Amino acid sequence: MIVMSNDMDSARRWTGLLRDLRYGWRGMRKAPVFTAFAVLTLGLGIGANTTVFTIVNTLLLHPLPAADPSRLAALYDTGAKTAKPAAARLPLAYANFADYAEHQASFSALAAFTPPLVMTLRTGARPDRVFGEFVTQRYFETLGLTPATGRFFTPAEDSQPGSAPVAVLSYNAWKGRFGGGAPAIGRTLELNNAAFTVVGVAPPGFLGVSAVFGPDVWLPATMCERAFPAEFRNALSDRGKPLFHAIGRLTSGASLPRAQADLETIAAALEREFPATSEGHGIAVRPITDELYSNAGGTGGFAFGTVVLLAIVALILAIACANIANLLLARAAARRREIAVRLAIGAGRGRLIRQLLTESVLLSLLGFLAGIGIGYAGCRFVWSFVPPEVAGNMTTPRLDSAVMLASLAISLATAFLFGLAPAWRASKTDVLSGLKEGGAAGQSRRTVSFANLLLVGQVAFSVVCLVTATLFFRSIQRAYTIDPGFPSNRLALLMMNPAQAGFGDARVKEFYLAARQRVDNLPGVAAASWASGLPFWNTPSRTVSIEGQERRRKSNGIPSVVLTVDADYLNTVGIALAEGRSFSDSDDDASLPVAMINEALAHERWPGGGALGHRFRLAGESTPRQVVGIVMNANYTTLGEAPQPCVYLPMRQNFLGGMILYVRSHGDPAAVLPAVQRQIRAVDPNIQISDVRTGAKLIEQVLFGPRVGVALLGVFGSLALLLASVGLYGVMAYSVTRRRKEIGLRMALGASRTAVLRVILRDGMALVCYGIAAGLSVCLVLGRVLSRILFGLSATDPVSLAAASLVLALVALLACYLPARSATQIDPLVALRDE
Repeated sequence: MIVMSNDMDSARRWTGLLRDLRYGWRGMRKAPVFTAFAVLTLGLGIGANTTVFTIVNTLLLHPLPAADPSRLAALYDTGAKTAKPAAARLPLAYANFADYAEHQASFSALAAFTPPLVMTLRTGARPDRVFGEFVTQRYFETLGLTPATGRFFTPAEDSQPGSAPVAVLSYNAWKGRFGGGAPAIGRTLELNNAAFTVVGVAPPGFLGVSAVFGPDVWLPATMCERAFPAEFRNALSDRGKPLFHAIGRLTSGASLPRAQADLETIAAALEREFPATSEGHGIAVRPITDELYSNAGGTGGFAFGTVVLLAIVALILAIACANIANLLLARAAARRREIAVRLAIGAGRGRLIRQLLTESVLLSLLGFLAGIGIGYAGCRFVWSFVPPEVAGNMTTPRLDSAVMLASLAISLATAFLFGLAPAWRASKTDVLSGLKEGGAAGQSRRTVSFANLLLVGQVAFSVVCLVTATLFFRSIQRAYTIDPGFPSNRLALLMMNPAQAGFGDARVKEFYLAARQRVDNLPGVAAASWASGLPFWNTPSRTVSIEGQERRRKSNGIPSVVLTVDADYLNTVGIALAEGRSFSDSDDDASLPVAMINEALAHERWPGGGALGHRFRLAGESTPRQVVGIVMNANYTTLGEAPQPCVYLPMRQNFLGGMILYVRSHGDPAAVLPAVQRQIRAVDPNIQISDVRTGAKLIEQVLFGPRVGVALLGVFGSLALLLASVGLYGVMAYSVTRRRKEIGLRMALGASRTAVLRVILRDGMALVCYGIAAGLSVCLVLGRVLSRILFGLSATDPVSLAAASLVLALVALLACYLPARSATQIDPLVALRDE
């Protein structure tokens, strides 16, 4: 009997739920305008959250599709035991990595890899640019990956330099270039004039050890010198060439501190055994996230940016919920007689609350469906900022089941957030007054106060969203005016690698000289020169030891950016020479080894001046170089960076097979680019120009992340303004309807239309002013938090605060004016008779 009773109770509950759903659906169909508006409002709020959830899920929660990524760690050469933390994350020399891998006991596997390198792929008459990484044999094993098809590298392919011309394609390259077909396995790729056989394809979603950008192909590290004869010459044996990043998988029970202590022991042994290259160097074991976000502003900056976006979309959702809550309050007032009748015939308050909450859940589910569509469109909008030429190398947002479940949970939570208070208030309707009055006129003062409170909250949240968007917009404007140390507006850069076309050293040098002379003589070209580094893409890679200070300050090697430049480089780029001289054509292999340094390095080692004529030794070089010039500081890694040491080497003393041609024009650099490219092809038509960029494009690319963030904040700020203004309009329109009798009476007693207009506007704008004041107070409190990611702008910037407040006030005034104007059209006789 007890079992039967429980079954009957369960059946009754399900029957009641289905009845509530049917009743709620009928009610929504009878009010299509209300339903459409509520669903669209919720869809916008949920869609904004879905867009940001997708970005967070893709880039922050699941940035690396590896097995148990929490067990992975990144390894760095500190460069010097006293180096600053920001500069203490340098690549490792391959030979040092091999010693760490052989003697360590804290990792089940270690692997090394290079950053993505530009390579030339020849599949027909026209060469294509691709990105490739050189990796050690255990790279994929360390990450715990399984190939999509084929296999990964074997131990035999990691034994002898130049003995394993094999390749693993990325999943995107396999799909995009080879149509995803099995025939790609075994196919020969001609990369940098060397043949490689495809043996496997990486799993989908894997971009390498990066959360944002990855290569098209992975090659064995033992093949690096064959593909890049000049850049990687002796790279596998020379401990002074730190070109490889490293990762490891911790053994069971091992921790980062334990691994750090283990590798420090090995580092000390290397320092004793190889003092010329390892003296003063240490090792750092860091979380894998340090490597994943190394090209995206670091883990902290990336996470902080996502927190800001999450906070903004949460405010938008709160505004949307407040809108719906006000709508439901108004609808409950309109249904006052219906609710009173249901209470009068025996419906309990709990039963009534359940019915009204069921209607809210139905609205939220429809809003969820609309939000998924809007969220998908939002993701497409964000990724439209990705340059098409590297779209296949960038991560793509994944609107997967986790995001769908999170959005569904948010949708159901909002149903209770915006539905509970109106349902609770509706259930407390007085039966007698409800049967007598009905309609909106019976709405209590407490209900009106609650609706006004919701409206003030909407306005306050909108102010926060608008101020944040305005601050970041003005910050980006400031970023474009930051001086990077050289004028970028008339600069053009053309990247090429003659060595990848199979040219020998002598022919490459002839090409460099002939191409520079031809371009230099073009009309519209002010100067031209070669250099190895691309602005804003350089990092400290080698340490500098001052001659005479090695023993006294042996642990103070200075991690520095190292650039190889041609004569006339400073004049072409526009970097000022502070002291000494720049390079000339006579600074070649037969002359004294020389270098220029920037002011940051000069002040760090010679704070009293006198750096000219002194000598230093770069890591990996046995012969010291003499300082012949000191140049002004420039930005090397990112825009607006703090000064960091940099060393300039003459191209004729540090030959490289791939360089960048810098061209400074008299006018718009884009206008001279066609002529420049024709001259290069005239020198040798086999040379591929792998990339062309203007200075303006460089600035846009370095600000890619901030620009995407500003675009999102702009959209979200506009959305918050739209929702708040619509909510204000709805509340004021309902207020006019509720006060129809009062307004008619005022006008019957002689009140003018202007007086009525003024009263309605005063009431509405008073709420707006309260909301603006509350929002500005919150902005002032949050200012200290936001200031860390603004470019040269205070978080309490008065222009941003005033502009956001003024825009909101003007839109709010319009939203109040329309209902107020309709109030002035009320006929007193009709209003009094209807009431």
